Amino acid sequence: MSATLLMQTLDKLVKLHESLYEVAKKKTEIIKVGDMEALQQIMKDEQAHIMSIQKLEEARMTISKRIVANVPDPSVMDCVKHLDSEAAANIAGIANHLKEIIMDLKETNSLNQQLLQQSMQFVNISLNLFKPTQKSMNYGKPSGNNIRTNTIGKQGNSILNIKA
Repeated sequence: MSATLLMQTLDKLVKLHESLYEVAKKKTEIIKVGDMEALQQIMKDEQAHIMSIQKLEEARMTISKRIVANVPDPSVMDCVKHLDSEAAANIAGIANHLKEIIMDLKETNSLNQQLLQQSMQFVNISLNLFKPTQKSMNYGKPSGNNIRTNTIGKQGNSILNIKA
């Protein structure tokens, strides 16, 4: 009975992780396009998936503790050791499939993080280009206390400090 519940829970975890992986791939495309509204919506979808995964993980832990009572936080592989060979093989196969999906999801999330960092760098560089600088490199009336002599005896401001 517990083995069947564990198998069902792992199947649900696989489906949720596959769905989350699809959401992560969509997120990659949205980041590339730069659609902020779609990005906000996809992040809400991710949060809903994550909450569901957390609930299923809690259920998996409860079931695992029923199967392996002497281990405080039993893993799926701890449970496999205590089940008959057929159930153990099925559960191990599902667990390996889940592990592969999680690795793919991790890679996609890493790519998304890099894309977001590059986007932020681009935005910061763009903003810095529009910021006025302290020292203006343009021609025009200079500011400051530099003195120049115009004509005999007259003084004015200049970049060069020349005395005649």
